[in-house]
Amino acid sequence: MQWISKLLFYMKGRYGYDELSKVLILAGLIASIFSNFTEGLVLNVLAIAMVAYGGLRILSKEKGKRLKELRKYIELKQVVLTSYRKYRNRWIQRKTFKITKCPSCKQKIRIPRGRKKVRITCPSCKNKFIRKT
Repeated sequence: MQWISKLLFYMKGRYGYDELSKVLILAGLIASIFSNFTEGLVLNVLAIAMVAYGGLRILSKEKGKRLKELRKYIELKQVVLTSYRKYRNRWIQRKTFKITKCPSCKQKIRIPRGRKKVRITCPSCKNKFIRKT
């Protein structure tokens, strides 16, 4: 149990383990395994660099810089997840709805499929136009 107290004493004042460190270490390990199958030197160096940077983030004492990096990572993650959800929902609804754009304001409008011609009123600019579905 003495080694646990020594480890806790060493980690006092350090940044610690967070989501970005976890992603970096896991991505580095996966890239390292993949580089063994492809025999890619560049991928192996990149994998080692990701694991090393993830470890250095954990042991860092500069908490402000690590928090800024984490915030940027979370913002980027939200952008990627939002666009993924948008395209996934559009893919799921492709058989029941058609997406069209308003000719005046370019607002995307969802109209039901299976009807011949539909008169559409744009919800943002109130422009009226006709489209085939």
